[in-house]
Amino acid sequence: MRLKKWFSSKTVIITAGIILAGYLVLILAVTNVGQSKLKESQHSELHLKVTQYVNTLSYFFNVTRENIYVLANDQTMSTFFANRSSGMSMEYGLGSSLFNLKMLIYQLTQDSQIDALPVYKRMMLVSFDKTVIVDTDPHSPINFSPIPFKKMQEKASDIIVTDDPSGLNIRILRTIYQQNKAVALLIADINTDLIAQQLSTQEHADSASRLQLNTPSGNIYVWNSIKSTLLSVPPSNSQSSTNKLYIEEPVKGTPFILMSWFEPVNEQDIFTSGWFIAAISVLAFPVVIGLYFLMRIEHSNTILQTQIEVSSKQQNKLSQHNLQLETEVKKRKNSEERLAYQATHDALTGLANRSYSHERLTQAIHYSQRDNTQILVMFIDLDNFKQINDTLGHIAGDQILKDTSTRLINSVRSTDTVARLGGDEFLLIIPELLDDESAEMLAGKILALFEKPFKVENQEFFTTTSIGMAIYPQDGRDPDSLLKSADMALYRVKDAGRNGFSFYDPAMNDALLRSLSLNSRLRQAISNNEIEMYYQPIIDLKSRKIIAAEALMRWNDNELGSVSPEEFISLAEKNGLIHQLGEFALEQACTQAAEWQSICPLQIAVNFSSVQFRYSTDLLNKIENILEKSALPAHKLDIEVTESLLVSQNSELAYVLDRLNELGIRLSIDDFGTGYSALSYLQQFPFSKLKIDRAFVNDLETNPADMSLVSAILAMAKALKLKVVAEGIEDNYQADLLEELQCDYGQGYLFSRALPADDFTRLLVKEKVKNSA
Repeated sequence: MRLKKWFSSKTVIITAGIILAGYLVLILAVTNVGQSKLKESQHSELHLKVTQYVNTLSYFFNVTRENIYVLANDQTMSTFFANRSSGMSMEYGLGSSLFNLKMLIYQLTQDSQIDALPVYKRMMLVSFDKTVIVDTDPHSPINFSPIPFKKMQEKASDIIVTDDPSGLNIRILRTIYQQNKAVALLIADINTDLIAQQLSTQEHADSASRLQLNTPSGNIYVWNSIKSTLLSVPPSNSQSSTNKLYIEEPVKGTPFILMSWFEPVNEQDIFTSGWFIAAISVLAFPVVIGLYFLMRIEHSNTILQTQIEVSSKQQNKLSQHNLQLETEVKKRKNSEERLAYQATHDALTGLANRSYSHERLTQAIHYSQRDNTQILVMFIDLDNFKQINDTLGHIAGDQILKDTSTRLINSVRSTDTVARLGGDEFLLIIPELLDDESAEMLAGKILALFEKPFKVENQEFFTTTSIGMAIYPQDGRDPDSLLKSADMALYRVKDAGRNGFSFYDPAMNDALLRSLSLNSRLRQAISNNEIEMYYQPIIDLKSRKIIAAEALMRWNDNELGSVSPEEFISLAEKNGLIHQLGEFALEQACTQAAEWQSICPLQIAVNFSSVQFRYSTDLLNKIENILEKSALPAHKLDIEVTESLLVSQNSELAYVLDRLNELGIRLSIDDFGTGYSALSYLQQFPFSKLKIDRAFVNDLETNPADMSLVSAILAMAKALKLKVVAEGIEDNYQADLLEELQCDYGQGYLFSRALPADDFTRLLVKEKVKNSA
């Protein structure tokens, strides 16, 4: 009876309610667990997506900075700043280096594209005095105020963000160094539209997300498909007060932070705690309520399953994104390996480049110190390669460089290093050298390599080479000293006529130091007007009166003492300063001669270098301007040139000489008989005077050959109606003999040494008084 009573309808209803309540609690717990897992899955997916975006940005900036690094260390960049630091002007070579540099920067700007969008909006090369050297967008305004020029003189590279009128601008800065000194700043403006495109490729309008790049100067908007408004200030945790998921990740290697917001998975209010339990307890129809709640739970389960399916699809997409990320990582590794190879090898020949050869030499010295062995360092330079390159073109020149690399590699051991330092300069590092004789044999072997012709487009070309050698440890105990010693030995070979080899000799260092000091001091002397003009009289041998003066340059340096004209003029012809020296000498001589006309109507003779005639038209304009400025009559100017000028005669030179003759300027051949003397020069060009070199005058009394040669020159000049000046007359015998041979004029210590302008003026006044007495 009790058992039957216990199974009353009330008990059944209560029991069914308890069972339903327990079942509901179980379903609620399962549902909560499912939603928690779903949220965790969404969080993981979104974190992975943001991480992928950050890695994409980090890779983009790393590759971009690497490209800027390669550009900053390109040989064209080094050549331009080396030429500029040496004082080369735009007219004499710097313009060509600047043109090549502009082409290099413009080419990089145009070629750097991703998905048809340019990587760089603008690229500039700016000196630290804020002088723009190269600008790919010269028409746009420039605001240098936010760019830390002073800071970048002590820092190799940086990424900054500036607030320009057009918006935030990301800039990559790279300092350019020349001989370890910061000389310029390379500024690359990044295309922010490309960054937005790279980050938003995986987003779509229904993704309910927002992305922006936080920078020290503000935020760069990337993407927003969230309809509701986000807080302007990011929350402190991963979920904002606006019920949006917030994730931020720093971009490695940059000052940027990627900020992102996402809509969370829509939650169903499945169960509201004790209210439903209380309802189950008080309601009289627990079965109906239970069925109702069962339907609600089923409905919630259906939604949950739908969300799980959506999450599964998202997981599949995430897997695909991970595969794409792995592919990008492989590409990045390949790119890094390629960049590492390019950083250590020459692009044209595949040989070790300058920096890598320096590392190999350092390593060889380390092993040599350990094993007590010697190292041979050889500088190899192709003779007259520039002429071949200019004549045949760069393609043929590149082919010769490749063939030279192959010949050098085949001539040495596999343990030796063959490097290309740039241009036509090569370097060999030979460890474990046996003795000097082995070095000589190897040098002779390399010289023999170039006896074979180079074949380019079915044509054969020959070139020789010059080799400078230094040996570790006696010629240097570190890479820089060894390379410097080998370079000086190479310079000695070139100075001796090329096509040979030479070991380093410590005396070379003194010669090089004097040459470098001369070069530097000569530039200062020109700038400080330390070059003086002296004047030596030219005498009429019959009347023994002064009829002309030759203008001669003198340089007495505070440190070097008196420097001979042969030395500093030869140097000026090599470094391009001869044009400034020549213009200075002509202007000083013409101005002084114009003042002397009131004392004595003499001519002034000015020596011209053949190098000055390389720009004949400009030289002609300068001569005309100086004559006009000084008011010296044109027929009072006598231009003296050497015979070497006439060897490479061309139509432009002939025009200039004819034009000078038309103006009334006299033309003379200096040092006649010592160079390439030919009657054709005298017939072809309008010369009026010859100068017999002092070498033929010195031994007139003792050397019959010189006597015969001078007589022949005088007879020839008389037949061609040319006046003759004999240089180097030191005694009366020479003067009387030359007068007897009908030589017109004389010049030498017998009459007077070269004098400063004031002393020469007194000499003219003295002679005028003497003649009038």
